[in-house]
Amino acid sequence: MANNKRLFLSLSEEDIQKLDFLREELGMNRSQYIRYILSGQTKVLSPSIKYKELVKHLAEIDMHLRVIALKDTVSPGETLAIYSEVKELKTLLSMKGTSGQVDQK
Repeated sequence: MANNKRLFLSLSEEDIQKLDFLREELGMNRSQYIRYILSGQTKVLSPSIKYKELVKHLAEIDMHLRVIALKDTVSPGETLAIYSEVKELKTLLSMKGTSGQVDQK
C-alpha cells in the first residue's frame, strides 16, 4: 500500500472551474484527475464512461415511463407518445457521443 501524502493547492476560481470542467468530462474527481495528468497518460476515455451517470438516469426514467405507459388509465395514444419521447431522448443522447446501448432493461 502506498504511503499517500495530502496536498493542499491554492487555485484561482477560474482555474478551479477549468479543473472541474476537464475532470467531469472524464468522469473523475479532482484527485483522480490530477493523478491522471501527472501520470502523463494520453489515453482518452470513451464517451460511454463520460456519460455513464447520464445513461444510468435515462435508463431509470425509461423504466418508470414504461410502467406508467402500461397502466390501464393510459390511452394507446398516450402510450405511443411516451415511447416516442423516450426514443427521441435516446437519439439525442446518442448524438452527444454516448456509445453502446442507452436502453438498459
